Amino acid sequence: MEMRWALDSLYPGLDLDEFQNDRKKFNDNIEGLTEYNFSENDNQIKTAEKFVELLKEHYKLSLKMLAFLRLSVSVDAQNESALKMSEILEKEMVKITKKMVEFQTWLSKIKDRNRLYQNSDLLKEHKFLIEEMVEKSEYLLSEDEEEIIAEMKQTGSSAWTKLQEKLTSTLQVPIEIEGESKKMPLPVVRNMAYKKDPEIRKKAYQAELESYKKIEKGVAAALNGIKGEVITITKRRGYSSPLEEALINSRLKKETLQALLKAIKDKLYIFRDFYKTKAKILGHKNGLAYYDLFAPLGEKEMEFSYQEAREFIISNIKEFSPDMADLYLTAFQNNWIDAEPREGKRGGAFCYNLHPIKESRILSNFTGSFSDVTTLAHELGHAYHGHCLEDESILNSNYPMPLAETASIFSETIVTEAALNKADKEQAYSILENYITSAAQVIVDIYSRFLFEEELFEKRKLSSLSVKELKNMVERAQKKAYGDGLNHNYLHPYMWLNKPHYYSADNNYYNFPYAFGLLFGLGIYALSKETEDDFMSQYRNLLKETGKNKIEDVAKIFEIDINTKEFWLNSLKVIETKINEFKKLV
Repeated sequence: MEMRWALDSLYPGLDLDEFQNDRKKFNDNIEGLTEYNFSENDNQIKTAEKFVELLKEHYKLSLKMLAFLRLSVSVDAQNESALKMSEILEKEMVKITKKMVEFQTWLSKIKDRNRLYQNSDLLKEHKFLIEEMVEKSEYLLSEDEEEIIAEMKQTGSSAWTKLQEKLTSTLQVPIEIEGESKKMPLPVVRNMAYKKDPEIRKKAYQAELESYKKIEKGVAAALNGIKGEVITITKRRGYSSPLEEALINSRLKKETLQALLKAIKDKLYIFRDFYKTKAKILGHKNGLAYYDLFAPLGEKEMEFSYQEAREFIISNIKEFSPDMADLYLTAFQNNWIDAEPREGKRGGAFCYNLHPIKESRILSNFTGSFSDVTTLAHELGHAYHGHCLEDESILNSNYPMPLAETASIFSETIVTEAALNKADKEQAYSILENYITSAAQVIVDIYSRFLFEEELFEKRKLSSLSVKELKNMVERAQKKAYGDGLNHNYLHPYMWLNKPHYYSADNNYYNFPYAFGLLFGLGIYALSKETEDDFMSQYRNLLKETGKNKIEDVAKIFEIDINTKEFWLNSLKVIETKINEFKKLV
């Protein structure tokens, strides 16, 4: 069965007519945007409508072209032609920065914007986007300054991001397996953390940490460069901190994040208790060693071929929603998924929704564990989210990070719950352990990453940070989050190096959205058990609204109040129940 994606429906090739024709349209569109004159026409409605149409065309072309290039590089870090063309297009896109700032300023000066929405269906459709642009205009610098910043990013944070990706995706890890010395891609070695053999898990952990020494200085320079740039720009724009900018971009109130974090802190003890239970099972003292964090438990180790994973996911999703199952089947049949680990391919997993062609592409590194199965279900949930948005305007399809995990967690939970319902006692033991381990990563490890990034930004204000300082900061954060659940002699001091989310200058604090997404998704799943037959209709409507509403308003579709700690504690109780079920089986 094919385990590599096909990108032909985007473009059959970089040098062929389809891509080159769109590149010409892209250049023409850039020219149209940059030369647009807001004072030329006294009719504000027509002026705004024409610019919005130009923006829609810009995003269609840029998303399609850059997706093709970025997807190509994500499975082949040595694809120099795609890397080069990506840089060229990103530089071209910078040209519209000045005009975007001018548009936002122009909009903010219109005193009666309701008149625009009352007399134009196009502008009414994009009312939320327009009002959001007006709100954010408060944090804009001058047109020239914003243009300079956008240009400088190409040789600043964007270049550092690419360096981190290239260094980690091409890193070969020396490791001895069954008496044979090998060099293996980093994602393959990291996935050995899920192996049944404890010796392999420990060797992989040690080999991974040792291999980072080859690239640690280069990646530390990238992290310092990116975070230093973020601190400078956010201060200049008037944000109190990078976190304030992240919250505004997430369409999330500070009070909501505080409620979430307080709930997590209150419930850390349930996860620490789970880790200590797992440590005893594996024969550890003083907490669990990091290299056994993902160790599978139970005699019945759940392993899947790729074909078996496909059948398992689709059959279980179909029982819940035939609509979702049909989309998932399309993803497998039409080669939307690249699941094969290999040299030059980036680690981890992601889903790239391709609104212009109403498709998605999913990257994973499938090795056959049940965790890999739930990862596929998770990423397919993202694809379903994109599917629900495909008839929306492309300008209304960009949802904030915290809501990005809603559909993926919902999908993953369906598959896990279905597996538990069909499992015997030994299988349930294994599934529960896997589920809790995964949830604990999203709560406990994400909390540690949030703490690390807070300290990172605070200390980076003063100076660049050495490799040693970064490692110490990560270990401090892990100790605070994991507590006595982990053995402090066996932590993971390089988590700053291998997590790509730290290396995006435009997506700072891409950690709390995962915790938000898990607990929000669990809350939605719980409602599916209580709501009548129209649940899926409401659910699809919720996903459709994610691109054109504040998060608090999206939650109100299911009458959820996310500003209270109680909602988050109730979602955490779902995980606590699973931990108690697991302990009964020990």
